[in-house]
Amino acid sequence: MNEAKMESRTLRLRAGSAGETSRRAERLPTRGPGEIVRVPTVCRMCGQDTGCGAIALVRDGRLLGLEGMKEAPHNRGSLCARAHAAPEWLYSPQRLKSPLVRQGGRRGAPWVPISWGEALDLLAERLLDEKKRYGAESLAVLSPARRSYCGYMMRLLMAHGSPNYGHSGICYVQRSMPFTYTLGGHRPPVADYAQADLMLLWGRSPTCASAPMGALRALTEARRRGMRVVVIKPTQGGEGRFSDEWLALRPGTDAALALSMLHVVIGEELYDRGFVRDWCFGFEELAEHVRQYTPQWAEGITGVPAGQIREVARRYASTPRAAIDLGNGIEHAPGCSDAARAIAMLIALTGHLERPGGNLWPPRFSMPALKNIELKERITEELASRLVAPEMPLGLQPWELGLASSYKGILDSILTEKPYPIRTLIAAGTQPLASGRGAKTTRAALEKVGFFVVVDVMETAEMEYADLVVPVATFLECEHSLVSWGPWLMAPTRAVGPLGDYGSDTDFWVQLGCRLGYPDLFWDGDAERSFDEQLEPTGLSMAELRRHPFGVSGDVLPRTYERYGEFFGAVGPRLDRSPYLPRGKVALYNEEFEAAGLSPLPEWREVPEGVTATPSLAERFPLILSDHHGSVMYNSGWLRNVPSLRRMAPEPELEIHPETARSCGVADGDRVEVRSPHGTMEVRARVTEDIRRDTVMILHGFWQGCEELGLPGYSLFDGGANPNNLYPLGEHARDPAVTANSSQTLVTVRRIE
Repeated sequence: MNEAKMESRTLRLRAGSAGETSRRAERLPTRGPGEIVRVPTVCRMCGQDTGCGAIALVRDGRLLGLEGMKEAPHNRGSLCARAHAAPEWLYSPQRLKSPLVRQGGRRGAPWVPISWGEALDLLAERLLDEKKRYGAESLAVLSPARRSYCGYMMRLLMAHGSPNYGHSGICYVQRSMPFTYTLGGHRPPVADYAQADLMLLWGRSPTCASAPMGALRALTEARRRGMRVVVIKPTQGGEGRFSDEWLALRPGTDAALALSMLHVVIGEELYDRGFVRDWCFGFEELAEHVRQYTPQWAEGITGVPAGQIREVARRYASTPRAAIDLGNGIEHAPGCSDAARAIAMLIALTGHLERPGGNLWPPRFSMPALKNIELKERITEELASRLVAPEMPLGLQPWELGLASSYKGILDSILTEKPYPIRTLIAAGTQPLASGRGAKTTRAALEKVGFFVVVDVMETAEMEYADLVVPVATFLECEHSLVSWGPWLMAPTRAVGPLGDYGSDTDFWVQLGCRLGYPDLFWDGDAERSFDEQLEPTGLSMAELRRHPFGVSGDVLPRTYERYGEFFGAVGPRLDRSPYLPRGKVALYNEEFEAAGLSPLPEWREVPEGVTATPSLAERFPLILSDHHGSVMYNSGWLRNVPSLRRMAPEPELEIHPETARSCGVADGDRVEVRSPHGTMEVRARVTEDIRRDTVMILHGFWQGCEELGLPGYSLFDGGANPNNLYPLGEHARDPAVTANSSQTLVTVRRIE
């Protein structure tokens, strides 16, 4: 791809603002005293791999704020509250400025600052010694979801010879894997907001998702042209103002609802006969199987009236342009894989797959995808056999994320030393105490592991148990990232210099790889070359890409629909390189699941503790507790230390229905104790009608304090604000196919005097 052609595509992307863009680009090198410099970047305040295009406003080397980049195709100039809080986050008193090691190498001893190079040398020396004494698998890495540096983590493990990559598994993977093994492709088809007349927001919160501006804009525009919206989740939340109808189901019962909707669609012959004939396998088996899952049965499980279930199923099936936007609300239950498979079948059977206004696979772009650098070619049967704890049945591994052992399984193996001891654990950009189930068990694992390393930009709760802390740069302090969003590709520009002695996340993994003796696999320590390698399919280099500070864009090729043969035949990255759908058809009866020892048909799987699963327990604990991860201010376990965001939501709040609050003697704003059979927490009550009467909910991840506002942090253990302490643990509380863990339990709520 020549530069002239790429430039023309870039100008097409910026249609209507090319003059302003040119003026901005000319100002980039200008750094006179007191002058505000506008630096193109991509906001990563949501923490994900992609993000919203932004302009960093910098004066005298200090960040003043972010404004939206109109040229970015996702957000088109808009930014959320998290982006506007970037300066407070960047300059937070909790920022890590230099590496820290325990004095005398003793766990719990005071911290001693060391240099970035010394920290890398120390870690490399330990890893090489442990590889010699215990084997490469003695190293495990805990990873966050969807960060630009995750590929480097995997590359290092593959170079070192350890299979133990623990993906956090909080969201996305749980619904994506079952979709892939039902519909093919490599990820779930997305809802066509531009053409849909009916949208089911199923466990989805577009108003507070990661990088929310694109989703919110699409929803708003669709509502303006008349699209109807049905919200399906225990609480309406911010989606209430967009919805025409609310199916307020009990937490964790999505599979029961989806199976009963299949019962209606098949029993009333509302399915697409031609599609079923040509493109589905196992229809007769599924039809017979779902006869038992009537709407009347589902009403007792979900709490949604049978008539409402039947009416929504009919409307979805009979509306020519209807889509399901599926979110991570379904992912925190032992029946997550069953729910995702059943919902995928609903999309297919009703004729809403790969048709206008339905659920679509991504369009084709002239811009090639970036090269993968994870060294997946090193994944072998022998390496897979050494996984400390498979994230999913080995027959379905490895999947999209490569070789991945379970996040929780790594922590469990530290405690049991089975199948072998893990000696060094690196937590990079992730918070196992705040994110995972069973904080007390996690704490025990962090206390026991021989050497624990925290790699992050900010102080974390896990630092108390760490031996080594290595700070890394924020997205505003480095240029070591590539952003790809559809046909748009950008190399963000560094806005400000590092505030301390550290490099980027990319630097950390590249330099560590070299110190471990793999310089040929880590570009001889030159991170810039790693990006050049990723760019090879595009014909660009980083130097060329940086000549286009607002990104380049290929063309969106004309969309074609009903590409069933292509996606049903997609070959996955499994060891045998076989397709996800061996028969080249929608797997209503799933032989791949059957071969892995799982049910070939989606089933209803009771939550471990609930009004129908454990009625005797419900007599003592009459309310259902669950949590949600989405917020317009916060992300999972971080950003509570940012003053402007904390002012909007200063305390963790338990959402409770007015009638339920009155029965508990609780008023809005009261402090309450929430008690389950497993633990307690103490939080503030927020009374709202946007929640089921038998359900209470809380935002996940509250632990940070805010020094500037004088607001304290919260314990991650009993008595704090961590709902993970209240949920059941064990095999009965997790999905058998994916890493979904139960985030439902039964509780009492009482006012604290």
